[in-house]
Amino acid sequence: MRTLLLQSLFPLLLITSFHSINVESSLSQDDLPYANCGEDINCGGIRLSYPFRGVNRANYCGPPGFDAECLENVPMISISSINYRILKTNYSAPSVTVARQDYWGTICPQTYVNTNINFSLFDYTSGLTNLTFYYGCASINIPGLNSSSQPCDTNNDHVTYVVGSLPFDPVANGTCKNGVSIPVFTTAALALEANRTTIKEVVDGGFELGLQINNTQCTNCVESGGKCGLNTKNGGFSCFCLDQTYATVCNATAPGAEETKNRNY
Repeated sequence: MRTLLLQSLFPLLLITSFHSINVESSLSQDDLPYANCGEDINCGGIRLSYPFRGVNRANYCGPPGFDAECLENVPMISISSINYRILKTNYSAPSVTVARQDYWGTICPQTYVNTNINFSLFDYTSGLTNLTFYYGCASINIPGLNSSSQPCDTNNDHVTYVVGSLPFDPVANGTCKNGVSIPVFTTAALALEANRTTIKEVVDGGFELGLQINNTQCTNCVESGGKCGLNTKNGGFSCFCLDQTYATVCNATAPGAEETKNRNY
């Protein structure tokens, strides 16, 4: 009798177990973006969250172009084929302070490339001034140019520089071989002109870039208990929540939403 009862219950148990496995699998897939995008990139003491992705953050945790790396404990990002060290973040702005890797600790890079950013992703903030380096000038006694004490042995080029701009282009008129402009903080540039700091300190101090993202959209998502991310189908914004993904904010009635919201504060 007991054997017959077990035989009759076996199909039901099998169906129930199969359904349970499917539900658990479905839930884990829904939870995956929420979990992956809830963890910051922590590199060299600097934490990177939305819109940045890379390292331990999946590609759907931020838009393309905000791909970060952690190289020798230094957070890095490539913008228009130039590598930058990430020095500081300010998510309330939102903005990030960066410094060119090829000019880190030197004013003699291997190649001469002007600073160029992707204005669909970043923008220069206020309070910046161009510091322009000129290399291989026929004469270092050019009005307005300052001579550097550091020669570039790798290119056999003497370095001159100017804060701001000149009324003429020494490269265009053939006086100098190359020129590279790097944004720096205006306060640092003024200190350099007053001999209160060094070129290295000014360049290594970097400059600030505004992030071209909808910060309010992300804030609303986080306040509803979600994690900000990318809609991989249309390239728009997604709010990853405990129960599922939403276009803007989490459903306030979803299980665990209120608990998660409180945990974000």
